[in-house]
Amino acid sequence: MKKINNILFIVLILFLSSCQANKMFILVEPGRIEIDKIYSIENNSIWSQFQQKEYNFIFWTVDGYTLQRIVFFRPISDSESLYDHNSFFTQESEKRPIYNSNMNKFEIKEFFEDCILWSKRLVKIDSNNFKNYKIDNFDGITFDIEGQNELGLIYKGFVVAVVKDKKLYLAYFVAPKIEFYEKYHKEAKKMLSSIKFL
Repeated sequence: MKKINNILFIVLILFLSSCQANKMFILVEPGRIEIDKIYSIENNSIWSQFQQKEYNFIFWTVDGYTLQRIVFFRPISDSESLYDHNSFFTQESEKRPIYNSNMNKFEIKEFFEDCILWSKRLVKIDSNNFKNYKIDNFDGITFDIEGQNELGLIYKGFVVAVVKDKKLYLAYFVAPKIEFYEKYHKEAKKMLSSIKFL
């Protein structure tokens, strides 16, 4: 048992040191922040940003990915998915959902839900409060989500999405329903409502 603990400790040290070397997390200060030269948002507090160029998303968190996160996806083109099949966070078990620029607003909502279930981020997801929404004067949609992860923890959040030049721009906020959602959802909503395309 002691040998296994030592091995796990070494693996943890190697993982943490590799994170530092690649600078996977950077501190995000308050102000108008550029995100990957795609758009900018107005931030009023301190967050940590996860960034790796090989992934098609960037996320912000305060206390950690499982406690609250805002996920910003890079533009999704035809025949692409929200999550790469080779992402560190993804366990591929079947063909991933694919985006089509001819999708209507309801199909985009279903595409998002299918991607979340496929990626195993949540094993159950429901959506409600679906409505039209403008992002930087482009017509889009927003809806609320609630779901459960593999450990049974209930999450709540919301999604904003818009199709611009046939590409899907999508971001979402999610946090555990107990405590963290109530603490951060208003701030996250304010931030995502401030999106400006670059």
